[in-house]
Amino acid sequence: MRVATVFFACLSMQWMEAVEVRISLRNGDVLRGRLISEGDVVLIEHAILGDVEIPKRSVRSIIRPNQNRDEGDASEEPENEESQVSEPWIKDFVRLISFENWSRQFEFGMNLQSGRRDKFDYNARFNIRRRIEKNDFRFEARRYFGESDQGKTTDRLYSNFRWRRDLSPGVFYQTDTLYSSDAIKEIDVNLEQTLGLGYRLLNQKALKVSTGAGLSGRYREDNVDNGNTNYLLDAFQDLDYRLGSRLRFTQEFRIALPPDERSEYEYEFQAGIVSKVTDSLHLSIRYQLEYDRSLPEDRREDQRIVSSVGIDF
Repeated sequence: MRVATVFFACLSMQWMEAVEVRISLRNGDVLRGRLISEGDVVLIEHAILGDVEIPKRSVRSIIRPNQNRDEGDASEEPENEESQVSEPWIKDFVRLISFENWSRQFEFGMNLQSGRRDKFDYNARFNIRRRIEKNDFRFEARRYFGESDQGKTTDRLYSNFRWRRDLSPGVFYQTDTLYSSDAIKEIDVNLEQTLGLGYRLLNQKALKVSTGAGLSGRYREDNVDNGNTNYLLDAFQDLDYRLGSRLRFTQEFRIALPPDERSEYEYEFQAGIVSKVTDSLHLSIRYQLEYDRSLPEDRREDQRIVSSVGIDF
């Protein structure tokens, strides 16, 4: 009888250790898996990553199923069970819209010249990013303005929101929403929405390379048309290389073309080096090239080299 009791006790402990848990980390990430052991190191079995060891000091909380229920709660109505199942999703959504634990960067550069010719220009860039489990969110806004004795030379606004969701190891779904305007090119409104699939060619800690393709819809208002819509085939590639803890190189490329008018393609290339001075201050230099063959010949190309001082907060 005693042997049977010990056997069932061990079996019960093993079952309890192997339950599905939700682990909230101090950096804001969340992992779900089967709890194998818990001590100075928490060991879980993840559906995709396999066995994952997490230092206890990195764990904010471990949420087990039914941890707040007793035996008398088993008769609760299904509505309560559904609300408890959906509660983690609500918390994730609240964290997303409250921008908790988002990485934020703001960069600003200015050039002022006086003498035989007066010239003034500035550039500003704001970037926020957040990864929650399989989702990677990024929002970026850029502003360029310049004027000289001859009048306005640059007046451009650009914003972009990108969402990537992992479908399987290396494969992700992407949606990209873009808004821009350019007074010099006489573009009042340019809206683009892209849906596509991508693949991570490299996904290392120091080097990440991704590529993919999709379809885009574009709406544009300029001095010629009050509004026109085009559908584009879209391909993209990006690279993120960390050269130590202080230096980082990034590069992005995108090309799009209408299926019926392939000669009216457009592409964008940008590359930059960011050097951290302190944990909250960095210097950056970026090269940007944009070319749109659907515009008149004198307004197709736009390239610039931008140097800025940035803060991380």
